[in-house]
Amino acid sequence: MSKPGTLDLASGLGGKIAKDDVKTAVDKYEKYHGYYGGDEEERKANYTDMVNKYYDLVTSFYEYGWGESFHFAPRMKGESLRESIKRHEHFLALQLGLKPGNKVLDVGCGIGGPLREIAQFSLTSVTGLNNNEYQISRGKVLNRAAGVERTCDFVKADFMKMTFPDNHFDAVYAIEATCHAPDPVGCYKEIYRVLKPGQCFAAYEWCMTDSYDPNNQEHNKIKAEIELGNGLPDIRVTGQCLEALQKAGFEVIWAKDLAADSPVPWYWPLDKSRLSFSSFRLTAPGRFITKNLVKVLEYVGIAPAGSQRVSDFLEKAAEGLVAGAKKDIFTPMYFFLARKPVSEGQNA
Repeated sequence: MSKPGTLDLASGLGGKIAKDDVKTAVDKYEKYHGYYGGDEEERKANYTDMVNKYYDLVTSFYEYGWGESFHFAPRMKGESLRESIKRHEHFLALQLGLKPGNKVLDVGCGIGGPLREIAQFSLTSVTGLNNNEYQISRGKVLNRAAGVERTCDFVKADFMKMTFPDNHFDAVYAIEATCHAPDPVGCYKEIYRVLKPGQCFAAYEWCMTDSYDPNNQEHNKIKAEIELGNGLPDIRVTGQCLEALQKAGFEVIWAKDLAADSPVPWYWPLDKSRLSFSSFRLTAPGRFITKNLVKVLEYVGIAPAGSQRVSDFLEKAAEGLVAGAKKDIFTPMYFFLARKPVSEGQNA
């Protein structure tokens, strides 16, 4: 499908939040974050409200800039951003060994770009789990447009307390999504519960790398910018993800930061020193145009009050992501493949 245009961006701003309430939602969202003096424990305690507000506020911006798949990818020379994103999704399906007819769960599925791609690539049935009503409504529209509504569906639920029965899915994956969880062990335990014994869970996680120094003021400023602009209660270091998987009962088959070997840096679309016409809306000039477009739309009353502030904290996120990548303290693609043992305690 083609990317949404200006009117789509304007009509989607605020998601399911009433137009007159958007500014208040922005106020509350910003106050959760350390960049504005917020507290990590409060973000974790109120993660459902924080993350829902975030995706109501930003989804139309994401779709306007990224298309249907809201994630980064390692990129080969000569490869477009869209091609790299599709390959990144196919890689996940291949690592899981998906077979036609498998029942698959996408944890934190956004508007369903990856689940549609993976379902069509692997001939599987994919259920998208999402706790945001606006994203689910957009996903259903896009499923119908793609003709996959019979094999792809959505369930509104919290990934910390899923509504599925035990041992239900043949495979589970998460793409830059479980980073929103306030407790990785609790989240991974729920994934473990709904996954069939002997089957695999694969994910791309947002993580701070081993180069991150929690006592470094600049590192913490970058981390806070990423958390603010991406609806995160905290950002875990890579080792914490592996430890959480093992505590949840998984056997880790392999794990690696895929950003480390990317021939084209994953952050280039956001870098102010780079210009791409194929992904122009993501570039610094493209974001500048979008910011001023939103400013005009808000001024004339088409976009709700507070929309420009959403654009501002997304710009802050872009700056943090690029700075984190250049200092090698952050990755959006820490990959792991983990297996649920055939019998309890097998990997103990």
